[in-house]
Amino acid sequence: MTRKRYFDGCVGVAVCLLATAGAWADDPPPVPTVAPPVDERPFEDALAAYRNLSASQSRNHDRAQDITPRQMLILLEVCERTGASLGQALATGEHESAHTWNDYIRPPLRNGTLGAATGVWQFMPGTFHRIVQRFGARLLTASEAETTTGRERLDLGDGPFSDEQVRRLIQETVDGRRGANDEELQLLRHNFAVLAFAKYYLSLDSGATTPEEDYLYHFLGAGEGRRVLALARGDARDTLCVKPVEEPTPLVDTPPALVTTDAREPELIAAAILRARSLAAAEPSLQADFAPLAPSRPLPQWRFDAPLQRPEYGPSVTVRERNADPLGVPRPSIEPAIWFPVEPVEPEMPPPVSSQWGLPADSPVVTGNLGMFYRDGKGQSQPYTWAEFMEHLARRVRAKDQPALVRAKYGVGFALPGGDLPERTFDPEQTSPAAAFYHAISGDLLLPEALALGPLDPAETRQYKRRLAALLNQGEDQPLETLPPEAVSALRHLTLLPPNGPDLGATPFEVERALRAFRARVGKQEPDDPAHRNRLMPAERIALEIYEQRLARYAALQAGQQAALNDAADLNRLREMPTGWRKTAAPRIAILQTTLAEQGLLKPLTRKVVWRDKKRKKHVSHQTVPFTGFPGQATEAALDAFQWRNGLRKTQGVLDGVTLAMLGLPPMGLDLFLPPAGPQCAIDVSTETAPLCERPIQKRPGEIDALRARGARALPAWW
Repeated sequence: MTRKRYFDGCVGVAVCLLATAGAWADDPPPVPTVAPPVDERPFEDALAAYRNLSASQSRNHDRAQDITPRQMLILLEVCERTGASLGQALATGEHESAHTWNDYIRPPLRNGTLGAATGVWQFMPGTFHRIVQRFGARLLTASEAETTTGRERLDLGDGPFSDEQVRRLIQETVDGRRGANDEELQLLRHNFAVLAFAKYYLSLDSGATTPEEDYLYHFLGAGEGRRVLALARGDARDTLCVKPVEEPTPLVDTPPALVTTDAREPELIAAAILRARSLAAAEPSLQADFAPLAPSRPLPQWRFDAPLQRPEYGPSVTVRERNADPLGVPRPSIEPAIWFPVEPVEPEMPPPVSSQWGLPADSPVVTGNLGMFYRDGKGQSQPYTWAEFMEHLARRVRAKDQPALVRAKYGVGFALPGGDLPERTFDPEQTSPAAAFYHAISGDLLLPEALALGPLDPAETRQYKRRLAALLNQGEDQPLETLPPEAVSALRHLTLLPPNGPDLGATPFEVERALRAFRARVGKQEPDDPAHRNRLMPAERIALEIYEQRLARYAALQAGQQAALNDAADLNRLREMPTGWRKTAAPRIAILQTTLAEQGLLKPLTRKVVWRDKKRKKHVSHQTVPFTGFPGQATEAALDAFQWRNGLRKTQGVLDGVTLAMLGLPPMGLDLFLPPAGPQCAIDVSTETAPLCERPIQKRPGEIDALRARGARALPAWW
C-alpha cells in the first residue's frame, strides 16, 4: 500500500512538471529592452554655433584683449602638472596670438585669406594631430586627480564639448580612429587647456633647448627651424633672410647697331696721308718726326638687351680720336681759363648683401609675419640678415626675461620653472637693504623686500589658485572701479596710500596713482585696455590679499619681539658680567651656538690634532669640538643673520623669545643664570670681587633701543 501511494505521488509530480513546461513553452519570448534614441540635435546646434563663433573671431586682432583670469588659472595649473616653464608659455602665447590671447585667431595671408593655424599657440591641423596622437595618453594622465598632492581632476571641457567628450576625442586620436582632417579634433585647437598641454609636448617632441629654438621649431617645423638656426649661427649669418621674387625678363629683338661717323673724316684722312708723304719725300730727315696716325677706337654699338645698357664695341666701325691731328701730331691739351675745384671721388659702394639663403618673399611664412623678416614691416623693402633675424626674434619672444612676463600678468611670482626672475627671489646669502613698510600691529615694519614681495611658496600658490577660481565661480572676474577694503588696507601697508587716510570707496586720483605705483613695484604691467588703467584687475586683487597676509605675519613677529625684549638676555652684557655668571650661562649659550651652527650661520669650532704612526710619520687632522658657551662677535652676527632671513628685526645680540622659539629653544631671561640642574636657587654673587661686580657698563645704542617700548616696566636689575 505504501509503494502504491509513493508511485502515485511521483506520477502526480511528473504530470505537474509537464504541465508547467507546456505552459512555459506556450509563453512568447521576452522582448529585449531598447533604449530610446538620443536626440543629438542640441549638440549639433551647439557645434554649429561654435563654428560660427570661431569664424567670427578669427580676424579679431584687437590688442586691448589680454589673458583672461580663466586662461591664467588653466595655464598655471598645466605648468604645475607638467613642469613646463610658465614664463615661456606666456611669452610664446603672447607672441603667437599677436598680443590678443584670442582662442580663435588665425593668421592673415597676403592674398586676404586666412592661414590654417589657429588657437593661442597657432597649431596647424597636422601638427596638432601628431602631438595629440603621440602624447595624448600623457595628457590624460596629467589632467587626472592626484591623491598624493591633493590635486583635483582638471576639467578639459570647453565650448560645446564636455570634459568626457574631450577625453573621448583625445583617446580616439591616440587609438588612430581620428585623423588630422577630423572636424571635431580640429575644433579642439580652440580649447585653451588642451592647447596648453600640446604646446608643452611640442617642445618635448622637438628637443628645443632655448626660447628661440622652441619658437622656431613650432613656427617653421623642426627641420626648417634647424636649417634657419644653422644659417643664423653659421657662415650665412650676414646674408639676407628674404629672397626677392625673380621676375622673368621679357625677350626684346636686338635693333641694328648704330654707327656715328663724321662726313668730312675721309677727306681729312686722305689729305693727311698726302701731306705726310710729300714732306717725307722732300726731307727724309723729318720722316721719323711724323708719328703714325693716332690709334683708332671702335664706335659703340648699343644693344637694348644688355642688362645695364653697357656699350659694346665692334671691330668693323672705327673713328679717329678727337684729340689727334690729321697729320698724326697730337694736339696740346687746352687748360680752362677758370679753375674749378676737383670734386672728391666717391668711394666704391660695397657689394650688395646676398640673399641666396633667404626664404622666398612670396612664401606664406614671410607674408604672414612681415614684422619678423623686415625692418619696415609691411614696407617689405629692408629685410633683416639672418643674424639680425635671430636678435629680433629673441627680443620678441623675450628670451632673456620671460619670467618677468609672469609678474606682468599675475602680479606675483611663483616658485615654478620660469615663474619669476632670480633677482626677485630672496637670497639668504646676500645682504640687501631693508624696505620700509607699515602695519597697525607693529607700526614701522623693516624687512627685505623679497620676503614681502617675492615669489609665492607652494601653499601660497594653492591659495592663489583657489581664490582665482572662487572669483570666476562668483562672477567677480572683472576689473573693479571701487577698491575693496582689503585692497585699500594692503596699499596702505605697502606705504602707497597714507596710513591714516579716509576710507576710499571710489577711485580718486590718489588711488589711481597708488595702483600705478603698486604695479611698478611688483612688476605688474598696465592693463592692455586703456579704460582699465585706473581699475583693480582680478589678479592684482589676489596679489594684494597675499601681500597683506605676509605683512601681517611679519608685523606680528616683530611686535612679539618688541614685547619680549624687556625680559630677554643680552649677549653684549653677558660678555661683561662676572666670571661665575658667565660660567653658569655657558651651557645654554652653547646650545644656542650649536643650533646656529646647524643652520649654517656659525662656523663650528675645530682643533688641530698632530700625531705619529708606528713609522714615526707625522699626521695632522682637525676635530670638531663643542662650543664653549662664551659668545663673541661671530655668535651675535649669526643671530642677526637668522633674524634677517626670517623677517625679524635685528636685535644686536638680545635673545628675544620670538627668535629663540623659531630656533626651537626655550626663552632665555634671568633664568639663564640659574644652575642648569639641581635646586633652582640664585647664584651667590658675594664670591666675586666688588670692583668687578660694580664695574659700570656702557650700554651700546643701536637698533634695539628703538624696539623697546616707552614706559614699559623696569629693566632687570642686571641690565
